Amino acid sequence: MATKYFELTEVEGFDGRLFVYKRTADANVWAYRANIDGVRGYIRRSTKQADFTLAVAEAKKLYIELVGRQQQNLTIKQQKFDDVFKIWLKEAKKRKTEKRYAYTESTYNRYLKGHFGNLEITQLRQVQLDKYWKYREDFYLDGEGKGRLVVNENRINAKTKTSNNIKVKPSYGTLRAEASIVNEFLEWALRNEYVGREFRLRAKDAGYRKEERRVGRRETFTENEWNTLTSYLRSYRDNKGIFKNDRTHKGHKRQREMFYCYVLFMASVGLRVGEAKGIRWGDIKHTFNEKEGKWVTQVDVRAEISKVRDNRTAVAHSERCREWLLSWREQSEYNTDDDLVFYGREKDIGNDFSVGFKNFLKRCDYKNREDGLLKTIDGKARTLYSLRHLYATFRITKANVEIYALAKSMGTSVKQIELHYGHLTNEYLIKELTRNKSEGKNKHRENDLETAANLIQYLREGRVTAEQVTEELVRISKIT
Repeated sequence: MATKYFELTEVEGFDGRLFVYKRTADANVWAYRANIDGVRGYIRRSTKQADFTLAVAEAKKLYIELVGRQQQNLTIKQQKFDDVFKIWLKEAKKRKTEKRYAYTESTYNRYLKGHFGNLEITQLRQVQLDKYWKYREDFYLDGEGKGRLVVNENRINAKTKTSNNIKVKPSYGTLRAEASIVNEFLEWALRNEYVGREFRLRAKDAGYRKEERRVGRRETFTENEWNTLTSYLRSYRDNKGIFKNDRTHKGHKRQREMFYCYVLFMASVGLRVGEAKGIRWGDIKHTFNEKEGKWVTQVDVRAEISKVRDNRTAVAHSERCREWLLSWREQSEYNTDDDLVFYGREKDIGNDFSVGFKNFLKRCDYKNREDGLLKTIDGKARTLYSLRHLYATFRITKANVEIYALAKSMGTSVKQIELHYGHLTNEYLIKELTRNKSEGKNKHRENDLETAANLIQYLREGRVTAEQVTEELVRISKIT
């Protein structure tokens, strides 16, 4: 069908290659029609200007931009952000884990698409990215997500029929995760010439105060709490005490044995929850260290199940980890090298113990707390990831593991260890400095120890950062 033009006017100085027009007689804004060398047909777009003079100026500007993109071999075809994102997502599926892909797709469909989806990607501007944070702030207040805060009776296979788990104000970590998705896509779009310059979506521009962005301590267990937990864990496995149930059958007993092994394994190895779901029997090796006279359990975390997509080897801190695993393997229905260690309803789907673990913690009575061991003393709820944090805490405080080695085993960075557990490493260094105190060798030593102790207190109060404390403690340790 031929395009109808109303008030078609040639723009002078472009040799008949640029015109402005209105699409209908009563149209409010002017559009332009451009003919670009090497591009078949016309490019027709809106100038978004109602005034004729402004429309001509905008058409000239946009024409020059199109020619510039064409000369740089960049696409000038009009494409929506949503269409290009779907192309990237299809490619990203090949290299992302199933869980990471599902999170990326759901986050885009729930939040990002509403703001970015209809934007024309070749006309993307930084100001459009920056406006996302206002959109996200209002999402559950006055935006598209407002209706999700009420009961939804149509949710299928959901843990709850309400949306109480939705945070109206997202955490800084959530915003960083959303920005990461957008930035990963934009880097790909730049490489594939959908955009002509680098763009970044920065979570720090969301307006959160510095203290709201500070990475805090992770929820874990004290030594007494952990001892209580393991006692209840044995009762659960053996069908005794508060967990006794006369109706348990062979399948139930097998599930209890798997849960028992899983909790102890996670606390001993420090894997991420998603990584543990993909561990197979063939990934686990037990070797005898003749020098130390004990068994060592190693877990090969394959890149395909790792969050950071790198192969690594995690070493269990407890020699008994071998005992737990061998006992569970003997009872498991699926125990070949290719079988999952912790399987779900189907043998090839990893088990998700998240709900079961929380319910178990609630039943573990501890100092008459209402929710048992589910929450810390300051009311923060624990999850399966608390076992990973327990691993890190005990490795630092009980085994004096060097931070670099700990980071390698956990598949994270030294910076993250310092951010989340810096208070532990610093307190341990204080203890070591005090233990090795030598009278008379350094008259400034006691002052240094007092300074270090004060720094620890300042860290707890949030007056200094973990990095600042670490730097000062290293300085003290070098002169003592």
